[in-house]
Amino acid sequence: MDKLDAQTLASLLKEGIDPSVLRERSVMGLPANTAGIADLVAYTDPGLKGTNTLGYVVSSPRVSQFQQNRAARGAIFATPDASPDTFAHEAEHAMAKKQLGHPAMINEKFDELVKKPDARSKFVLDAMEVAPYLKQKYGISSGYFNKRLLKDNDPAVLLYEQLASLAAAEQTLGVDLTKDPELRKTLFKDPAVRETYNAVTGLRQTRLDPRDLPPYTRQSEQSTAESLLNKVKKSLRFAQGGETKLI
Repeated sequence: MDKLDAQTLASLLKEGIDPSVLRERSVMGLPANTAGIADLVAYTDPGLKGTNTLGYVVSSPRVSQFQQNRAARGAIFATPDASPDTFAHEAEHAMAKKQLGHPAMINEKFDELVKKPDARSKFVLDAMEVAPYLKQKYGISSGYFNKRLLKDNDPAVLLYEQLASLAAAEQTLGVDLTKDPELRKTLFKDPAVRETYNAVTGLRQTRLDPRDLPPYTRQSEQSTAESLLNKVKKSLRFAQGGETKLI
């Protein structure tokens, strides 16, 4: 437990979790988005066996402690038999905790970037509608897409959990869900939603290189496509016009 900071240990105890039962596990081979957590450490929690919780990160929900949350160790906790998808999901939360102070703050960042009233709730409800397709095509079977949650939760609150599940699937399957033809007719029909989704998930939540975009920066699909085209033209020597001569 010497790798965990005082706040993380206190949060564990507050949740009724005995830190002494946790076992550190190697972070080698974990999904690519875990690279966004510079001080990553992973633990298995045997207490999760037999529960519907596969993993978690801990942080204080109090705004006054968001700075301490950011400074806390990038720790992920998961059931002993957790799949890569679980670690990818929790890594999304860990990055949001580091950057924004709490995983749920992704909800507010989504609102800020999409700039459309009720877009958050609409996304959550749309995701629940396409849940059968997500499960059949990508194996996404998270409980956060179950409509029964709406009995006790405002749909807008569930967004950050759904995004973590979608992003985790992208990381483990190597796909871009925003380019799926069927999802482009439903969940990702709105370009503003696609651009915002891409800005708040995966390694776009952090910065691994000075040349990377600042975290949570929405990029126009059109400008991104034009940038890629210009790079291709340059590599083929089309930048100055004319045809590339083959030697």
